[in-house]
Amino acid sequence: MKPPLMPDPYPRGPPPGPLPRSPAGPSPEVPPPGGGSTDPHRRGRHPVLLIVGLALFAMAAGLFFLGRQADQAPQQEAVRLQPAAATAPDPFTPSVAGPVPALRAVPPPPAPSPESGKVQVAGHYGSEPGLYGGTGRASTCDARRLADLLLRDAYKRQAWAGTLGLTPADLRPYLTGLTPAVVIMDTRVTDHHYREGRARPYQAVLQAGTAVLLDRYGVPRVRCATGDPLRPPAAVTKKVVYTGRSWRGFHAEGTVRVLPARQPLDALVLTDVVTGGRFVRPVGGTGATDRNVAGTPVSSAPLGTVAAVTVAAVGHTVTGLPLSVLAGKAWRAAEAPWTCCGNGRPEREESS
Repeated sequence: MKPPLMPDPYPRGPPPGPLPRSPAGPSPEVPPPGGGSTDPHRRGRHPVLLIVGLALFAMAAGLFFLGRQADQAPQQEAVRLQPAAATAPDPFTPSVAGPVPALRAVPPPPAPSPESGKVQVAGHYGSEPGLYGGTGRASTCDARRLADLLLRDAYKRQAWAGTLGLTPADLRPYLTGLTPAVVIMDTRVTDHHYREGRARPYQAVLQAGTAVLLDRYGVPRVRCATGDPLRPPAAVTKKVVYTGRSWRGFHAEGTVRVLPARQPLDALVLTDVVTGGRFVRPVGGTGATDRNVAGTPVSSAPLGTVAAVTVAAVGHTVTGLPLSVLAGKAWRAAEAPWTCCGNGRPEREESS
């Protein structure tokens, strides 16, 4: 009897029975060698990344080129020209300036102070005679009205006071302690306009004849046509570009900046803008206490009327002599042009 057949542990050939059939439909794609993908979206990413990279490179190169151009190009600073009586954008208040006669008979400005060096804008101390002018016994700016206008608006008074390092409580005594005058020369300052509840600074040139208020160091602190606070000008480090409306006779080389006097002043020597003479105005004075340089009170002689003056000459003093003022002329009584002396009586000088 034959022994039973044992199953082959290593089968050879297909198993008995029918072969299994493949399911209907297309056979799945075999991934390409190297793990690549046949996804068309992934295949399209490489050109997009290349384009983005090139764009970023071009942008960086452009910024680098523009930066080099900016470094090589001269930087500019805008300085606004402010005609004497003109308003400005966003003023703090309406004008509080008084009438200012046209400038005439004004002597040439003094030489620049040594500290001005070679800067384009010459510096003058606020104590120097000839920087400021006015008319005897008359004010060119109403500081009390300016204080009233500012104190009506809490935001404005806060912004205005903060510009000069004051508190709102200091505002009225500070303003009424300033001295009204007009600038004799085109003057550089830092002006401020009021916008969105804040004082916004900008560089400006005030035309000769502009009414201002001066502090105890002879520095302009208020532009009366706009009520704006003023500060000394910023240092000029860039090429200046002037904006705004210019005026006849403006030259950048003729502008000045005011340096604070070395010590507080008791009085300012002003130039009479009508006669060209000099008179003294105490700091904080509004004209009533003006006096001439000799120390006697200043009294303006109205045109075409009679003035009484005291004339001293060669041992004779003529007191209270009526003097007829020439029509079309105006002199302070103490400086009326007379020659001396016929029998102790002065004789009128016909030329002015």
